[in-house]
Formats: sequence, structure tokens, C-alpha cells
Amino acid sequence: MQTFRSKKDWWILGFIIAATGILLQMLWSMQLRGTLEEYPEHGIVYALVIVMMWWPVVNTRYVVTQDYLIIHSMFLKWTILRNQIQNITPSNNPLSSPALSLDRLKIDYQKDGKNKSVLISPKDKQKFIKVLQLDHQAN
Repeated sequence: MQTFRSKKDWWILGFIIAATGILLQMLWSMQLRGTLEEYPEHGIVYALVIVMMWWPVVNTRYVVTQDYLIIHSMFLKWTILRNQIQNITPSNNPLSSPALSLDRLKIDYQKDGKNKSVLISPKDKQKFIKVLQLDHQAN
């Protein structure tokens, strides 16, 4: 079993850092003015937004086991049988996906008789492809 972290584009991290800074500044400002005690729900919402923004940065990963490719992002999980993977191609498609970079791989696979695909962005794409194909060929 090997785990690959998602590659992170600088502009995505920059946006998350800037948004976190703004929300923390708003919380600090509310604390200084004494309105945080008056409106605690604002503080809770700001804190939840910060957690939701950072969760995929910390959590997005791709696990290659003997039989499966397992993709984790936030509370979502894709489990793909490796023998159902049909094609792996480079992609820069900006569609929403469990990827923190636009330097992506498109994984085409079949599940329940239907053609599906998912976009991912492992840090080391070549090693990821090699591990996925080598282990699969050994079976």
C-alpha cells in the first residue's frame, strides 16, 4: 500500500491563506469590540469556514493498495477497483475534483457497468502511475 498526497497549486494555497487571514482578522476585530460575546454564532461560522477550507489541504490523498485505488478528500471517498481502471491521461480540466492542482491525471474506469472518470493531482505523477501499473501487472 502506498499513499500519495495531492499536489497543491500556489494560487489555491494563497487563496486559502488570504481568506483565513481575513476571517481571523474579523474574529480578532469582533473580540476587541466586544461583539464576539454578543454574536457567538459569527465566531462559530467563521471557525467552521476556516476548518472547511483547510480540510482538503490536509486530507486529500490517494491510496494505492493491491486491489484498489482509494481517493480521500474531505468527507468524500472513492474506491476504484484497479482492474477496472481503463485509462490514465494528463489533464488540466478545472472541473471540481479531489485535486488541489490543475496539473492533474484523469482516471477513466468502469463501475457497475458504467464508464466513469475522476480527476486527481498526485505530487509525483510518474511514481503514482508506475505504482498503479506495476502492482496491477503483477496480479
